[in-house]
Amino acid sequence: MSVYIEKIEIALMKIMKNNKLNGSIIIEKTRDSSNGDFSTNFAMVNSKINNSNPRMLATLIVDELKKEKIFSKVEIAGPGFINMFLNSSLNEEIISEVYSMGNKYGSFKKRNFKYNLELVSANPTGYLHVGHARNGAIGDSVARILKFAGYDVETEYYTNDAGNQINISACTLFFHYKQLLKSPVNKPEEMYGGDMYIEVAQSLVEKFGDKYIKFNIGTDNKINDEKIHELFKTESITLFMAAIKQQLINFGVGIDLYTSEADMYKNNEIEKTLDIYKKKGKTFEQDGALWLKTTEFGDDKDRVLKKSNGDYTYITPDLACHNVRFKRSKSDKYVNYWGGDHHGYILRIRSGLALLGHDFNALDIDMIQMVRLMKNGEEFKMSKRKGTAIWLIDLIEMVGKDSVRYMLLSKTPSSHMDFDLDIAVQKNSTNPVYYAQYATARSYKILEKAKEEGWKFNPSSAELLIEQKEKELLILIDSFQKEVAYAADSRLPNVICEYIQTLSRKFHSYYTETKIFDIEDKELMNQRLNLVSTIYQVLSNSFNLIGISVINNM
Repeated sequence: MSVYIEKIEIALMKIMKNNKLNGSIIIEKTRDSSNGDFSTNFAMVNSKINNSNPRMLATLIVDELKKEKIFSKVEIAGPGFINMFLNSSLNEEIISEVYSMGNKYGSFKKRNFKYNLELVSANPTGYLHVGHARNGAIGDSVARILKFAGYDVETEYYTNDAGNQINISACTLFFHYKQLLKSPVNKPEEMYGGDMYIEVAQSLVEKFGDKYIKFNIGTDNKINDEKIHELFKTESITLFMAAIKQQLINFGVGIDLYTSEADMYKNNEIEKTLDIYKKKGKTFEQDGALWLKTTEFGDDKDRVLKKSNGDYTYITPDLACHNVRFKRSKSDKYVNYWGGDHHGYILRIRSGLALLGHDFNALDIDMIQMVRLMKNGEEFKMSKRKGTAIWLIDLIEMVGKDSVRYMLLSKTPSSHMDFDLDIAVQKNSTNPVYYAQYATARSYKILEKAKEEGWKFNPSSAELLIEQKEKELLILIDSFQKEVAYAADSRLPNVICEYIQTLSRKFHSYYTETKIFDIEDKELMNQRLNLVSTIYQVLSNSFNLIGISVINNM
């Protein structure tokens, strides 16, 4: 809760009680400091229910507010707005709170509410690309923000390790395995492209040698021995999942649980789910296929669960997996992070879960749009490992983990974004992550220099911090928890990025124009150093929410 807003609300509630006024209180930060620090439209929106006109009611309130010790000035603006100018009497309370709470400043008490987030969930058929990276950065940052906001959070990755894509991956690796052994091999009808498959196939050569050189790829796009085909499927999944897990660790993305589509088949969960639908009377047969009555929950048509040839449709194992996930996790809210091209899939999956007896609104789908990499003003498509995408490991090598995360988080997930590689490598204010990390490095350097000269944090007083830039910094620091709450409620990490940029900009401006080390006025110097320490702490906390490093030296 904002110290400033809380004190203003207390003052207004006291006025309401003493004058028997009715109405709701809305307090907002002013856009222009010449109009005060905060304003309220209480007199305008509540004049009728108090049998008054806005100006008369505003005059009454202003006269009372002027008696409060926290204001330097209170005035009426326009038809009845009340503008409030704060003095420095609350500075100490804000700085002390940041100091006492430290890494927990801006956080909330534990709530009795659990989130389950499914993120990334890339097929184990290759490395992670920039689209997966955006999904992971957003999902992981939302998890961090929600935990900071007091929620219980678990993250999971659903591994699509069944289906034809695994057959294609196995044949792709076997093709390169044979080629590396200089052995003739049939080219698969379908195969994945990219040098990474050669890299992974080399590990299979090192592991198996020429043990499977006599086998080949058949006309059915499978290795012509079932056991060998299954072996290469297993190796493909194992090797790529190991690579994916390591890439997520390197990218700072935490996954609590990895689940498997193959396990859905192994444990007969799909047929169990179909039996539930049948017992509830939510299926019907038509043209030899099994259909689900998703139109009961607003879907534009009913959906096929099992084709006439006995094959499951794409949605069937998904529904079974979600059913298992719901029963296992017992969360209050489930969130999936999906690409923008899956928008049409949302209603049918929610309808299918509702037909199982789950709350229709238990699952939210947060859409994440495409990323386009730009260099020299043009779309950048090159990759050391070639293929059809820019791989995350290459992107991190180019610009660094922190730059990748920050840039991918800086826009709303639902908007397409251009990732400018030229900006991401700059070492100046045009690069937002460099600009932000320079703020922590600059503040840390100031504090280290002060400590060498004997300074110790002691917020016994902060009333000398009366400059406008100091007031703006303190108001911004005081609003941190409000920004955390909004970012958590909306599941938008870009809110934290915007906060970081604002605080960094105001601090850099303050540093440029203010004499922090002033040996002629040690009390003022100490108070300003306390403020710098507070800025460093809040920036550090906000960096942790989006998973970027606090830099102390640049």
